[in-house]
Amino acid sequence: MKKFLLLIAATTLALSAVAATPKRASLTKEVETPVSIQKLEVRNHSLIGQNLSAADKNQNAQVAGPRRVKAVNAPEGTVKHYTMSAYVNTMFGLMYASGVASDISFTDDGTKVYFGNMFTGAFYPNEVWIPGNISTDGSSITIPHDYALAELEYDGEMFTVFAAELILDESGANVADVKDIVFKKDGDLIYLEDDEANPQRYVGIYDYEADGSIALWDYALLISYEPYEGEAEAVVLPEGAEPAEFIYYSYVDFDRVIEKGKVYVDGNDVYMNRLAPGVDAWLKGTKDGNKVTFPAGQFLPGDFYFYYYPFYVDGTTDESGYLIPFPSDAYVLDYDPETGIYSNLDATQYSGISAEGDLYDYINQFEIKPYAGDKPAVPSDPYDLSLSDEYLSYFGEYFLSYMLDPLDVNGEYINPEYLSYYIYMDEEIYTLTPDVFPSLDEEMTLIPYGFTDGWSIVNGALFIAEDLFTSLGVQAVYTVDGVTNYSNVVSVDLEGNVTVIPAPQGIDGLNNVAAKQITSVAVYDTEGRRLDVARQGVNIVKMVAADGSVKTVKMFKK
Repeated sequence: MKKFLLLIAATTLALSAVAATPKRASLTKEVETPVSIQKLEVRNHSLIGQNLSAADKNQNAQVAGPRRVKAVNAPEGTVKHYTMSAYVNTMFGLMYASGVASDISFTDDGTKVYFGNMFTGAFYPNEVWIPGNISTDGSSITIPHDYALAELEYDGEMFTVFAAELILDESGANVADVKDIVFKKDGDLIYLEDDEANPQRYVGIYDYEADGSIALWDYALLISYEPYEGEAEAVVLPEGAEPAEFIYYSYVDFDRVIEKGKVYVDGNDVYMNRLAPGVDAWLKGTKDGNKVTFPAGQFLPGDFYFYYYPFYVDGTTDESGYLIPFPSDAYVLDYDPETGIYSNLDATQYSGISAEGDLYDYINQFEIKPYAGDKPAVPSDPYDLSLSDEYLSYFGEYFLSYMLDPLDVNGEYINPEYLSYYIYMDEEIYTLTPDVFPSLDEEMTLIPYGFTDGWSIVNGALFIAEDLFTSLGVQAVYTVDGVTNYSNVVSVDLEGNVTVIPAPQGIDGLNNVAAKQITSVAVYDTEGRRLDVARQGVNIVKMVAADGSVKTVKMFKK
């Protein structure tokens, strides 16, 4: 009986694969440059797909500037489905992953092979095909280390990258040697031979810096490929199908999951594309009366080869404390013809996905409702606010945490594309500025839902380096068809006290709770003596607004 768990390796690998800009490791100390590569002073598209030499470099010196390359090598020959297993570099460190979907193409003359998914942290599957040469006896495959694969962008710069076996020195900080990647080929099995005598061996993507040093982009260890033996035909919609938009409400580990998806009905055939968590793929069910049955065993393509796998749990656990799943032949939804809602509120039955028998993800308590389209609505209040400076005092930052759902006040879905929010400081709208948030290029007041600057601002958290305030708050803003509605302002102070300021609707301008223009600020100590600057500890701050109103607050400076 397989364990009921979310496989961490699969999850972290998938997250690494979708990162828009790969992060490079710090293997950047100077090394001797191989003669065949020289130092790359010119990085441009014309280098891609060539074995570089000094002559190549000079020949391409006048070519126009770099650009992001997505399709580098069109694979020749016949594509076959494989699964890759490896220890893969992810944002959470080195993780073991198996069952990774990998296409491999062999040329008809048997001399060349193309790998469609070798380094998932830097390339999307089949985005860059990495070519290798098959030996005359067919026992090995060699990937040249001096073959330019692609250009990748990092921090506004373009880099020409290569694939190679990198041998580090004993310190693990310097690259001692750069070699071709050599796979063993045993029939249909393709693998890297284990080198236990050399623990400093990496297989990865790298570039040469302007000073001749090496920077490692992504790497994997002990890679192996074997043919995928499963049924690789996914469910497809009938030709000319026009699916309707639905909202999929469900739960995973007691957390609400809300996704916009689609449903298509063709007679008694019902197609849904969000029943399988983590994979945007169609599943096909059969309607009988007011029941729709989705049988197990349906193939789900993606970065991993998945199967649809519903199951029950009854609270029984194994010796390690994992819940034991009981496989089910199908997942059944009830259908209400009056409301058009599909549902299964049984908390013990799960709609899940699996690969090689292990459960990767699961969702239960479905309500799948027709979406009436985007229309004005009052967004629900932010919630679970907390404010802390305990573990960020070294950086001089406070941490505001909050939750914001794409739901209206009635719990119905609203389009997150039209959802934004304000941050409040002491009940006044706060403007995020580049001096406090260096990753911003310009001031920002209204923050789009899901926005991140990659550093201090993410959806659900804000790191803020400010000295004088007593509370921070959040207000949701939803604008459709020119109509803007607001949630209440929910604020929290450092003692954890939460305050809700009611928000009347239908007021024009930036905000219904008007922010006042402050014309002067004076700071005093607790005995009423005026200070030139705020001191550590408690300060009394007196603010005078343009309309003559005065506001006095206690503020604490670290």
